[in-house]
Amino acid sequence: YKVSISGTRVQLICPLESESVHWEKDGIELSGVHDRTLIQDHFSEVENSGYYACYEPGKEKNKYLYLKARVCKNCVEVDLTTVAIIIITDILITLGLLMMVYYWSKKRKASTKPVTRGTGTGGRPRGQNKERPPPVPNPDYE
Repeated sequence: YKVSISGTRVQLICPLESESVHWEKDGIELSGVHDRTLIQDHFSEVENSGYYACYEPGKEKNKYLYLKARVCKNCVEVDLTTVAIIIITDILITLGLLMMVYYWSKKRKASTKPVTRGTGTGGRPRGQNKERPPPVPNPDYE
């Protein structure tokens, strides 16, 4: 079987060489279809999914196809190279933005002045005073 899906249209082509074939779906013959091509416009996954068979009249049915397809009106088929190009472009743009932010923040750090402590903040050095040890804790708090 050859299956072709385009939008909401599904086309089945029977592998038999005969021009006069009958089609059936789930054991029920489809009336009005006697050529090798079965076309279903407005295919529905719920209603039209099932076992399809094409056969020559008076001969055994031995070629079956189970068809379950999801279709949509606005679907667009995208080939592998297009998807790869989109992904690579996205990665390159992201890396470019990361590099710009990195260099911008590096330049900004270099241009800022270091903060020095003046006398307005107490003027005394941080850390433990080496001349005088810390006070002994009050025994009432233990």
